[in-house]
Amino acid sequence: MKELKDGIRSSVHIDIVGNVHKRFRGTDADKRCANEVRILQALEERDCPYVPRLLESTPEENYIVTTNCGAPAPNITRNKSDALFAELEREFGVRHDDPEPRNVTYNQKMGRFCLIDFELATLLPDPTHEIGENTDVWRVSWCGRTRQGSNHVANDDAFLALEVLPDGAQVLDPNGESLLEPAHLVLAVSDGMGGGKAGEFASRLVLSWIRKHAKTLYESLHDRADDLTPLGDLLRNAHAGINKLAAADVNVEGMGATLTLAWITPHLVHLAHLGDTRLYLHRQGVTTQLSHDHNIAWRQLKRGEIHETQYRVHPRRSALYDALGGGHPSINPELSSHPLEDGDRLLLCTDGIIDGLWERHIRNHLSTPGSPRDIADQLLTHATANDTRDDATLLVADVRRL
Repeated sequence: MKELKDGIRSSVHIDIVGNVHKRFRGTDADKRCANEVRILQALEERDCPYVPRLLESTPEENYIVTTNCGAPAPNITRNKSDALFAELEREFGVRHDDPEPRNVTYNQKMGRFCLIDFELATLLPDPTHEIGENTDVWRVSWCGRTRQGSNHVANDDAFLALEVLPDGAQVLDPNGESLLEPAHLVLAVSDGMGGGKAGEFASRLVLSWIRKHAKTLYESLHDRADDLTPLGDLLRNAHAGINKLAAADVNVEGMGATLTLAWITPHLVHLAHLGDTRLYLHRQGVTTQLSHDHNIAWRQLKRGEIHETQYRVHPRRSALYDALGGGHPSINPELSSHPLEDGDRLLLCTDGIIDGLWERHIRNHLSTPGSPRDIADQLLTHATANDTRDDATLLVADVRRL
């Protein structure tokens, strides 16, 4: 077994399958062991999802085995750790005796932050998730999924989860969690257009451009959240770059891409959008499409001239009047900001998801309790069961104020 810790109060090892073995030492080792067992059992009974699960305990040897909650968490400030431990006490009735950043981990497999080391924690009455006040730290949990369409030689869709900090940006896993402020979170989906593999290249090029310039954009949005001009400039520069590449290489001539980007900060989500990929906001049972489809048929739908069934089969539905590249001389990106509330759920998706789902299906899935991973899998499975022709990509994100 691999040694993780060899201290006065305990030794900690990890076995070949990843479980954690902890042996208590020193003063009151038996009491500390018994207390950690009691706390972990109570947290499991109270359905706390972000602490170790007790797998085995041997009281006579002051020894326990638990699941692994990952590695020390990156970029955890005292403010963020305070918010996580306050949530633990507020929602699950456990007061940690050592609420320090060192007792916060990040579980990459689960895609979330976790809390560890409960040997001196205090078990309080079950609060039934109703006591205490929220902190100023916001948590966003997300899951991204994509599936190639049966009519495509390559997957022209792409998605991005990007954490942006003052000193740079980091691409995150398809399933994860981020604590905001100073961090911002960028979620984006793009659907490439063009023959052969030009579409696949275009969508990835767009997301690469965003990743490259995210730090500069962070500085602008952090200082002036009400001014989205830099976000529009970013898209216009990407548009010019795509057109320039397409004009220089016959293999990618005419390539272009749609883009729906959600730049998430505490209290706000900034939308940057071109094409017919979409951003939905689900709040307290009501689902609202925040983006607009950039085609003539969409305008007819919004004016009430056609209904949803007619829109879905409209011959001009795929004829976009605004998209990145595609030979368009200029673009007019849709830019807007929307307030966020505790408990909001976001959905970003490409038209391959929309092809297989009616609006009521989207609303019903987003209303279903479950993690972003659960909802993303349900949406993708339902959409592709009904229509597999186009590439289908989505990101589901849950927003919580700790």
